[in-house]
Amino acid sequence: MGMISDLPDQMLLEILSWLPTTQVVATMLLSKQWKFLWKQVPKLYYNYSEHEGRDFSEFVSRSLQSQVAPSFKSLKLSVSPYCDSRDVKNWIDLAVSRFVLELEIDLTAAQNPMITALPKSMYTCGTLSCLRLKALVLDDIPEDYPICLSSLNYLYISVSIQVSADKFVGKLSAGAPLLKKTVVQGPVYGDEFLDSMTSYSELRSFTTCLSEWGPTVDSYFNKLEHLCMCTCSSGWWDLLINFLQRSPILRQLQLIKSCNSRPLSSWNQPGFTSTTHVPECLSTTLQTLEWRDYAETEFDMPVVSFLLKNATRLSEAKIFPESAAGPIEKLRIRTGLAKLSRGSPLCHLNLGN
Repeated sequence: MGMISDLPDQMLLEILSWLPTTQVVATMLLSKQWKFLWKQVPKLYYNYSEHEGRDFSEFVSRSLQSQVAPSFKSLKLSVSPYCDSRDVKNWIDLAVSRFVLELEIDLTAAQNPMITALPKSMYTCGTLSCLRLKALVLDDIPEDYPICLSSLNYLYISVSIQVSADKFVGKLSAGAPLLKKTVVQGPVYGDEFLDSMTSYSELRSFTTCLSEWGPTVDSYFNKLEHLCMCTCSSGWWDLLINFLQRSPILRQLQLIKSCNSRPLSSWNQPGFTSTTHVPECLSTTLQTLEWRDYAETEFDMPVVSFLLKNATRLSEAKIFPESAAGPIEKLRIRTGLAKLSRGSPLCHLNLGN
């Protein structure tokens, strides 16, 4: 014990920052030196699973109020089913008052619907650079709420399937002029959302898993360099071609399957033909393609063939067969992919293991 206690307080605080806050608070029992050290830890992580019964909210409230650190580098909350929405709002208010840099609120385990409005203070937090909101049920942001997230550059939002949050996400994004990376999961769709996403110029990376979205995209993503799209939604291929046509400098494209659903047989096949307009980015900027859980179906084959044939600047294509496929099926899929025409003579085709 003596060896670690001999370390400078700043180094001890850095070590404690990697531990769950429950364990950090427990260090106060080690010695007099440690009695108050835990109150200075700038990174806080609360997980309800580490508490029994209904004492989670009381523990979070008391330990947050005991903190003397002038600012919070991060506050992560995995909320208990027993938490009250008022407690969550109070914790966010406190974090904002401590100039929080990273804020994560996970309501996956909460009783639904738990929270429909976030505190007004969060929308004007000038220090917030990273915001993660998981499993929220959200309403639109009230008109009288000013939105000025001047430092926000990373936004992750997953919302309940019960409410369309396109207005919320759109307004929040529009108030973050430095936003560079956005990840959206849930029923977020509509022109208003896309218009707001393109109303600022710094968006470089966009990840989406959308259960519903019309195939038309009218907005332009002039600085988007990385696009990651889930292949589980209806008509994802039409949405993909629309995005490609409106992302002139796209460099990286990822196609993943983050949901458990597969396209229904009644869905239309991708409309990629010899007359389909080839997006500008395929012939000028796209360098890498990664496709996870590829299945050699009537839905996937036309898309991968179109991409490989028309991506004339592609340097690498990583295409991995779906994990559920057996060895013989994977071999057949790889053999078929290897025979496809490639528009880029320098393209290295990586077909996984």
